[in-house]
Parts: sequence; structure tokens; C-alpha cells
Amino acid sequence: MLSSGKSEAEGRGAGTGLTLTAAAFIFMVLRLFAVSDYNWHTAFAILHTIDLEDAVGLVLGTVMADSLASVLILTLLVPIAVLRLVSGLRAARASVERARAQRRPPERPDLAGPLLLLVALVAISAYVITFRTWWPILLVCAVSVLPLAVIRAVRAGGGIRRTTLWASRHLVALTGLTMLLGAATIRTPWMPMEHIELRHGRAMTGYVIAEDPGFLKVLTEKGRRILILHDQDVRSRKEVTHH
Repeated sequence: MLSSGKSEAEGRGAGTGLTLTAAAFIFMVLRLFAVSDYNWHTAFAILHTIDLEDAVGLVLGTVMADSLASVLILTLLVPIAVLRLVSGLRAARASVERARAQRRPPERPDLAGPLLLLVALVAISAYVITFRTWWPILLVCAVSVLPLAVIRAVRAGGGIRRTTLWASRHLVALTGLTMLLGAATIRTPWMPMEHIELRHGRAMTGYVIAEDPGFLKVLTEKGRRILILHDQDVRSRKEVTHH
């Protein structure tokens, strides 16, 4: 019996690992095509500049690359995290009551909701401070209050309430789908834009996707072409902070 339970747990772990690997592969492919304007040759050239160690930077860079997309993603994450937090508190209360009745230690609380909510709120605060705008906070508050109001207003067992609770329990899947949608639609690469001045008065705007001794590989902002520049042809580089 114990062996059967262990096999099921190992099977679920293997299935989860396979799912995450497939999601990471799809995310990478979507990002390659999105930043290259879905040009096969440009995507192929960018592929050779990516290492597996860049995965974390690629994911975070995707979220932070486009300011409007960042707000939309965070707006979707906050209400889901709030719902997960509420459902987690209810589950923890029920677990404590069962533990007292059965005279055993209570189960460990689910920290996914609180941690995700904290990260999202910190990110939104940084956005507001950087861009000096308050509308993201108003948008997040409005969207976050709506699901909680639905849960209280709809009778127990109602379809809308069940859908809302389902969304709160499938946090990882919904977050993953949101990230895949962003990967396919956000054109801005995961590195900052630069204004590059060349010799003879020429200039260009693009993204340095590879920097090796002697040359730079640049993805141009207009046309999304790959250019290889020699160091001696580059007079200056300046990061473009607005996006």
C-alpha cells in the first residue's frame, strides 16, 4: 500500500516536471518569434545567443520589458493571489479544527498566495514610484474587489462562485497561461534598448543580444534585423530607459 502511494507520488512529480519543461520550451519559442516579429531567420539567429542560465532573466525580462504589459500581468496576478489567500486561510482554519478534533498537529499553511501577493504588490509599488502614476493601483483594487464580491453575493454552489473558486485553486496554471500569452505578444526583448552611435555620424537603436570580445550582435528596433558590429565602429552606447 505504501509502495503504491509512493509510486503515485513519483508519477505526479514526474508529470509535473514534464509539464514545466514543456511550458518552458513553449515560452522560449514564443519569445524568440515575438521579439523577431515572427521572422524565422531572425529567431534562429537570436537562439544562438541564449543560454539555459538566462532562463530566469528571460522570464523576468519578459514581465518587465513592456510597461503596459507589466501592469496587465500584475493586475491579473493580484486578484488570483487574493483569492488563493482567502481560500488558504479558510483551509487552514478547517485544518486546525480537524487537528483539534483528532488530536494531531495541523497541516502546514499554504504560503503560495501570500508570497505571490507580496511580490505583486512590491512590483506595483515600484512601477508607481518609477512612472509616477496612480492608475495601476486603482485598477488592481477594482479587479481584486470584484471576485471577492462575487463570492459573497452569489449563492453557495452557484456557477460564478464555483468558477471563481476554481480560478483561485488553479493559480499556477492560470499564471502560466498568462505568461505564455505575454511571451507570444510582447515584442520588447528581455534586455534594455540602447542608442548606439557609430563612426562617421551614424546612429541606430536596438538591443545588444550578444557581446563578445571584438564585436556586438545587435537586434535592431526597426525591422528587427540582426547586425554584427565591430567594437572599433562603435563610438558610444546609451541605454534608453523609457519603454
